[in-house]
Amino acid sequence: MSAPASADALEPARERFGLSGAPLPSPLAGDVGARRYFRQPTAGGASSLLVLYPQPASAAQANWAAIGAALHAAGVRVPALHADAPDLGAALIEDLGNRDLAMDLAEAPAEDRLRLLDEAEDVLLLVRSVARIVATRNPAFDATFFAAELDHTRHWAFEKGGREPLEASRAAEWTERAGALARAAADPRTTGDAVPTHRDYHANNLMRAPGGRLTAIDFQDLRLGPPDYDPVSLRFERAAEAVAVGASAYSEAVLLQRAWKVLGTFEKMMLMGRPFYRPHREAARRVIRRHTEPRGPFAALLSFL
Repeated sequence: MSAPASADALEPARERFGLSGAPLPSPLAGDVGARRYFRQPTAGGASSLLVLYPQPASAAQANWAAIGAALHAAGVRVPALHADAPDLGAALIEDLGNRDLAMDLAEAPAEDRLRLLDEAEDVLLLVRSVARIVATRNPAFDATFFAAELDHTRHWAFEKGGREPLEASRAAEWTERAGALARAAADPRTTGDAVPTHRDYHANNLMRAPGGRLTAIDFQDLRLGPPDYDPVSLRFERAAEAVAVGASAYSEAVLLQRAWKVLGTFEKMMLMGRPFYRPHREAARRVIRRHTEPRGPFAALLSFL
């Protein structure tokens, strides 16, 4: 993870965007990434989000603009880009408010929650229609990529960020078994041909925009990946984990690779002093236990929990 964006960039960005005379913005809590967000009051009682990237002229900022434009052209609701200053590592984007799909799920009657997840999965049909050249701005998921993510999980979830290294034999066992999972998750012969994939398609990254449409955010990492990757992220992660969904329609390897991957991310955030991620960590552990076939090829990984 890059160093967080410095607040020293805030005033130059406000000046660039003609906001020097506007009221001071208020910082918003971010998620795992290094970008910083500020809610900036604008004329007429409205507001925009001022985004600060960790460094100027970043690939992430260029990808956000290019991929966002492609998703919009494909019919996906995304935040509007009001102004962009890559040389400052700053952007001014549409403020969608605070309501996301996780809030919808928490407040909806139990019988309506599957409908909400179906609504979100329908958006993926549009995501998958973006031009392939856009989906290749980032490297496609492959076995090497998936294995590196699972190494990250070993480092943070089982070795406490390197403070408690696994014994050599145990580390080798993880590498072997996690590598098999990574290869299975990346094998198009069993998981299907790769499609444009949001990469982080969960309930907290789907905002409920004014007017009611679900709006995708954090799409700068879009790339080609297994068809089940976004659906299992949506249905078996964070807030949606509490909604009973059968896993038989999805690739076990893809579902488990994603669940093990995010377990590592949540463990890292907790070790960095962010206990907000504890419920998400516990959800990932439940998903791994619940959806690993007891006599299947990935059952041996359960011993690491």
